[in-house]
Amino acid sequence: MTIDNDTSSRIEILRFPLIVSVVFIHNYTTTVNMAYGYVGVTHSSAWADFIRFFVSSGVARVSVPLFFLISGYLFFSGEWSLKRYVSKLNRRIHTLLIPFVFWNLAVLLIFTVGQRMPQTRMFFHGEIWPPADSSNFFSYIGVLFGITANYPLSIQFWFIRDLMVLVVLAPVVHFLLARKSALPFLVALFGLWLLQPTSDFWQMSAEAAFYFCLGSYLTQEGTDLAYLDKFGSWMCTIILGLLILYSASPNHPFYLGKVIIVFGVPSAWWLAGLAARNALLKSWLTRLSGASFFVFAAHDPLIVMIRKLSYKLFQPASGAAILELYFLIPIGLIAFLVALYRLLLKTMPSFLGLITGSSYRLRSASRLPDQRTAYAGAKNGRESPEAARIA
Repeated sequence: MTIDNDTSSRIEILRFPLIVSVVFIHNYTTTVNMAYGYVGVTHSSAWADFIRFFVSSGVARVSVPLFFLISGYLFFSGEWSLKRYVSKLNRRIHTLLIPFVFWNLAVLLIFTVGQRMPQTRMFFHGEIWPPADSSNFFSYIGVLFGITANYPLSIQFWFIRDLMVLVVLAPVVHFLLARKSALPFLVALFGLWLLQPTSDFWQMSAEAAFYFCLGSYLTQEGTDLAYLDKFGSWMCTIILGLLILYSASPNHPFYLGKVIIVFGVPSAWWLAGLAARNALLKSWLTRLSGASFFVFAAHDPLIVMIRKLSYKLFQPASGAAILELYFLIPIGLIAFLVALYRLLLKTMPSFLGLITGSSYRLRSASRLPDQRTAYAGAKNGRESPEAARIA
């Protein structure tokens, strides 16, 4: 199945808002771990807690499953062949592996230096990063790639790590989804995602496996992602009600959160379709989409450091103060990173392309036909240029 212009446009429109959601997920907690203990409050006020939970644990939780679904959908677009698989695998070395290694090594360097300096040591304390002066080579490797824990050193890159594993296993996924075993396989993955088994040792995320394979199945079956658009307004209404119920409940029912994601993924896709019809909004979000990966890669541990510094300086205690920092920290950080991205784009484009994988995407796109002839290549399984940049 070839990626059409509508699908490409929706993906471009979604990239930046979904990354913003990820940043808000990582800014949810109201305590920070300093070298001398935790700072912050465990409970601010009911209305502030409701808003934070509604955004970070409600609306924003749709972002990661949708990213995996889109990744699977794009990876299996076009005709499947060993040659095409090897070509896409080579592309992922540039777009996934190299940025993964760079950003995790950068965080390792920052934390090693920060933990060794008395003036900054308190801000670089945490459970995930062992103290630099007591770590050996193997502990660094384990933390770097998240082998002995569920997360790599740069926490958000668990998404990239799991995606790389799924890409390598793509022939197995294709084999299972191209036969009668497809639906039982997807049902089994869905069950694992609902149960969400956990382990202290790294394991493949059930969420990653299910939504990547679901996207793979949809594109192999030739299913349009906009199939549920006709129910878009109804789904958004249901989602809003469920989000209010979920956020207001004192126990936040686990399975209700899963239901919200199930309905939230097609709802977000429908909303992207609405945005695509607004020329100004589409243009604005499409321009911002270029900075998405850079914001994703650089926001953590920066956001952790900013939160620690902010909580130490301002010592927020009221609900209003907590909520103010909750919104100001990610918005300010995102604005700074977008500005930094544009500066690097002008001054160091090759370096920026290397650490974000964007230079390889653009080179790949330049070798493909333009949009006027994109559909002519459908028989050969070629993607549109816009889809190539995303994939």
